[in-house]
Amino acid sequence: AMVTVFRPTPLPGDRMTYVKQVEGVDTRLTLLWFLQEDPRTCWTKHFAGLDAAVAEAGLGRVELVAPFIPTVPGTDRYVDRLR
Repeated sequence: AMVTVFRPTPLPGDRMTYVKQVEGVDTRLTLLWFLQEDPRTCWTKHFAGLDAAVAEAGLGRVELVAPFIPTVPGTDRYVDRLR
């Protein structure tokens, strides 16, 4: 597996006046995990409960933990789950 980390960066000082500055540039992180297996097979072991673990450690709060299962182009796989 591999994880990428994204942080927001402040907008430049010469931005348009109606554009708000990005909030939380020093405190927000987005972690995007790329797995070698279907997330349904390892979700409970590695990802379930992360929100509680982060909260207990006093490191912040987790807003979203969600698996992504890609579609297979040209097929109807997973269509029944979208409706």
